[in-house]
This record gives sequence, C-alpha cells and structure tokens, in this order.
Amino acid sequence: MSGCPWRLFFLTVAVLLLGAAAVSAAVVTLVPQEQPIYGDDLRFRGLEEVLAESVAYLQGRPANTRLTWAGPSVTVGQLLAAARRMQRLVRTAPGPEALNTAIRMQFRAVRMVPDDLGPNHRRLLVTGYYQPHFTASLTRTPPFLYPVYACPDSLVVRESGGRKTIGRLVDGVLRPFWTRREIEQGNLLAGSEMVWLADPFDVFVLHVQGSAILHLTDGSRRGIHYAERNGRTYRSIGTFLVRTGRMELAEVTMDTIRDYLARHPEERDLILHQNDSFIFFHWTEAGPAVGNLGRPLTAGRSIAVDQRWYPPGALAYLESLQPVFADGVMTGWQQLQRFVSVQDTGSALVGPGRVDLFWGSGEQAGRAAGRMKENGELYLLLPREKQPDER
Repeated sequence: MSGCPWRLFFLTVAVLLLGAAAVSAAVVTLVPQEQPIYGDDLRFRGLEEVLAESVAYLQGRPANTRLTWAGPSVTVGQLLAAARRMQRLVRTAPGPEALNTAIRMQFRAVRMVPDDLGPNHRRLLVTGYYQPHFTASLTRTPPFLYPVYACPDSLVVRESGGRKTIGRLVDGVLRPFWTRREIEQGNLLAGSEMVWLADPFDVFVLHVQGSAILHLTDGSRRGIHYAERNGRTYRSIGTFLVRTGRMELAEVTMDTIRDYLARHPEERDLILHQNDSFIFFHWTEAGPAVGNLGRPLTAGRSIAVDQRWYPPGALAYLESLQPVFADGVMTGWQQLQRFVSVQDTGSALVGPGRVDLFWGSGEQAGRAAGRMKENGELYLLLPREKQPDER
C-alpha cells in the first residue's frame, strides 16, 4: 500500500464554472511582426522574484533534459537561458521601445491555437487562484464542527507506467474510494481528522484551492497543503447551479455560491455533494504557497497550466483582463499584460486552453481570483540562438 506523497495541487475557482478545455492544438511560432506589443502592467514588480524561483528549479535538473510539449520539445537548458535573459533585461529597466526590441531579438514567441476553441469561441480561458486564510480549531468544539482530513489508512495509491490508481482494498481487490457524499454522510474517515473549520463551504473552498493558512484558536498559525485525493472525478457545482436554474452563468463566482448556500442551507449538502472529488491534506509551515515545482509562488506572476502543453519553468507573456476594486467593491476591468512563469499545475487544467494565475494570499487575493474567468492570450518565450555571454 502506498502512502500519500506530498504534491501541492491547486484546483481553481473556475472549475466551479466551466468544463475541460480543448485537448489538441496547433503550435504557432510567430514572426517578429506578429508578436504582441509587450508591456508589463506591474512595472516589472515581482518579475525578478518569479524568475529566480524558476532558475532555482531549472538549475536542479540536467541542462540537456529534453521536455516534450505539444509535439515539439525543448531542453531544460533552453528554458534556463530564457529565464536568465529576462533577468538581465529587467535589470536594465527598459522603456517600452527597448523592451520590445530586445524581446524580438532575443526570443521566439510561440502560441497554442486549440483545434476546438471551446465555449464562446474562446482560445484561452484565464482564471485565478489564491491561498485563503481560515480560523480553525485542533479540537472539535462549536462552532468548529467541519473536519479537514489527512490521508486515511484506507487510501491506497498505486503507480504503474506513469499512471496513478487510487482506491481502497476490499477483500484484497482495489475498489474506487468513497465519494464526497459517502465520506461525509457515513462519517467514514473518523480518526483521520486534522483540524476543524466553522463553515462547511470553507472546507469546500480549501479543497478547491488546495492550500491555506490556518489561524488556530490557540493563537498559532499553521499551513495546510494538498497531500492526495480520493481519485474521483471533479464535478462542477457551479455547472449544477446553472443547469438547475438556481443561478445564471454570468453571476457565478465563489462569493455568489457562498451567498446562495447561506440563503438556502437546506440545499447545501445536495449542492456540495455533486462533486465526488475529495481532498486530503498535510501540515506545512505557515509560509508562502508552493507550486508543483517545489518552489514558492509569486503573486501575479506564477501560473498554473497543463504542463504537458506548457513546460515547467517556462517564461511566458500573458494578456487578459483583471478586476479593479475600490474599498473592497469591484468597480470594473482593466488590461492585464505581464510576463509570467509556469510554476504550478492542477487536474482541472486540461489542454492548452486554460491558464490559472496565482493572485497571492488572503481575502483581497481571493476577491480578485474569484472574479477571473476571462479570455486571454499566452505566448511562450523561448530563446533564439545562444548569446555570447551565456554559458
């Protein structure tokens, strides 16, 4: 029987809303005049930080390791060269013209064009995720009545040929693990509780985000992160709410779902149990969120994608829209144009048509992440020929 190896797993708010993206695409290398007009709405803030984390990850792998993605391949050395070139470029604080000249001279821009453009002819859906903060208790004491579980002894994880099978043993035969409904209605994981929260929807949000900082009633803080899942298919409660006429698609966000459940507590279990998937956790330090590269994520710069399409540690350029807030109230949208790095993934991110932008930690980040479900473009930036000053 396998244990529960650590792997941070971020599910996004958007999987509440939409199905899987396209799973095939054309890989288009743009000539310089086809490339976007590069800019950075964050004025390079956080870019050196995110590049340093990608460099640290890539330096730990053999430079000639070849990563196959979307058909072509790229070496770790090429990804490392791209990150280092951008580091040097950012340190010169280039103006718009110098930035665009340098990018076109030093990088190839590659874009995925899905064969199936998906809902509303969308090429790329850009969503957001974050690290929430919750108040919690290490003992089951009102109002902290809703448990978060560690991996139970009954969970069996087997890996063979690069594929993982999750289940439980029944008379020596591996069977599917229990669903969310079965676990919660039958109290089937008694003894595996780690901590208790005061709101069942907070537990659900924790399952969706995969990570949180917990402020415990004893005054301490602890981090909690994804450890494993029950192997069941994720099913969208947002889709259920729309399909059953409870909400309109355009109004579905994490906040509106929370409000709906607060106004209709008798429907809470029916709605939450539409999702068979269930997440198990382990304790961590109460520090920054960590992506699947094992490196801290950078707010506004780290992205989660299907890494079969976008190689880990890759430099990219993202265009979309972002919500604008004033005094905690959303007032509109503005352009999002910035350099990002591939540093995370998630099972809801399937195919080239999904990008999840990490917004950071806490309530403000959660508001922005919860609003993101926008069209966008993502360009991988790969190095042209080796520069004289590169080893």
